[in-house]
Amino acid sequence: MFHRLNLILPDKVFDGAMQMALDEALLLSVETPTLRVYSWESPCVTFGYFQKLSEVKLINLELPSVRRWTGGGIVLHGEDLTFSLVIPHSEKAASMPSTLFYKSLHSRLASWLACLLPMEVRLVTDAEVCEGSACFSAPACDDLLINGRKGLGGALRRSHGGLLYQGSLQFPNALSLDPKSMAGALCETLIIKTLKEEVLTEAERIAKSRYSTTEWGDRR
Repeated sequence: MFHRLNLILPDKVFDGAMQMALDEALLLSVETPTLRVYSWESPCVTFGYFQKLSEVKLINLELPSVRRWTGGGIVLHGEDLTFSLVIPHSEKAASMPSTLFYKSLHSRLASWLACLLPMEVRLVTDAEVCEGSACFSAPACDDLLINGRKGLGGALRRSHGGLLYQGSLQFPNALSLDPKSMAGALCETLIIKTLKEEVLTEAERIAKSRYSTTEWGDRR
């Protein structure tokens, strides 16, 4: 899928607002396709840009929650393998139609998982699509089914010509998977990177001005 891919492993934990801000800051500055794996400070709920806060409150009453920059439904994080893929405008994948990119990415991840798990792994078909506000009880076309249950879902955002994908892989022991192995399934050359100080600084600014605010969470 990519000739070269940077991988940022989770050496620090962050809350939901900072996780969202880091992805936005990376998208604004990325030069090489970058896969970032999250490490959560504590269990958290994220919900899609277009969702109503009232829908979220019906499902989540206790955990902290944050509105994503991407679409999609309500996702519980903490025991999942949460990751983002940030693609600069110079890459062909950044300008692919969203449905084609989604299918291409998930097909590669399905092949990777099928080699690791003693389970059936396949893409969701049109006939299996289900509506709902909670992401993992409402499979969308080309999500992944693992032994008949939704195991991977994601959401997209385009900005400044680049593309952001935010995904969650959920099944027992998902956190035991090797992120390097996952990244290797998407590229020819893998390079391990750390978050740059200027990205962290920008993310802190974005988290404070956007994702931590009541205005952002209550916007719909």
